[in-house]
Amino acid sequence: MSLNFKKYILLLFFVAAFLNFAKATPTANKSLQKVYEKLMKLKDYSAEVNIQSNIPLIKILPVKAKIFFKQPNQFKIMAKGIAILPKQGFSDLALILKDSNSYLAVLAGNETIDQTATQIIHLIPNNDNNDLIIGKFWVDTKNAIVLKSQLTTKSNGNLLINYQYDAAGKAYGLPNHLLFTVDVKKFKIPKALAADVNKTKSASTLPANQSKTGSIDIRLSNIQINKGVEDGIFKK
Repeated sequence: MSLNFKKYILLLFFVAAFLNFAKATPTANKSLQKVYEKLMKLKDYSAEVNIQSNIPLIKILPVKAKIFFKQPNQFKIMAKGIAILPKQGFSDLALILKDSNSYLAVLAGNETIDQTATQIIHLIPNNDNNDLIIGKFWVDTKNAIVLKSQLTTKSNGNLLINYQYDAAGKAYGLPNHLLFTVDVKKFKIPKALAADVNKTKSASTLPANQSKTGSIDIRLSNIQINKGVEDGIFKK
């Protein structure tokens, strides 16, 4: 028996063991579904947002904007400047968790974040056409909210997102502060900024001492939850 064949058999054994373990962790599915149920209480909302982006090689001024959301997936941002607002981990979380049969959820341990106990849950989509390759969620099961997520996507590479909530936001799973850490090499930037990037250097050739990650800090204020948002807003 060749060494490569042995490795192949070992890999199959590992995958089979992993899938059996995954099937034996209904707690993970239950926790994610509670998060989804809370998000479904959020019928619509509007908010003022302040966006500060710190992306290597790109000069982006802080932007003030207004965002609107309405179930199931209508999302609109109105800004005078160029706003970078990743949808993954922001408005797409409910869509990711909607169908528990569309993903495999695995309980991977526990961790305390800011004195709050969380479950670490790995989420693996069953559909290869999904933009999400794998997700990792730190879930506050007491409040059924996500405190942190790490998403590996086809479109934007790795995204690490930290969430903070005020009292009203906890009731609906809507954070009032999000901090994204993005993979500069793979993160898609607005076309309006592409020319500026091409004039400098490619993100793939960043100097050795240059950070390979950037950050996007999003703070919501004057949040109006379930007050009604007209459909016409999303057609402008």
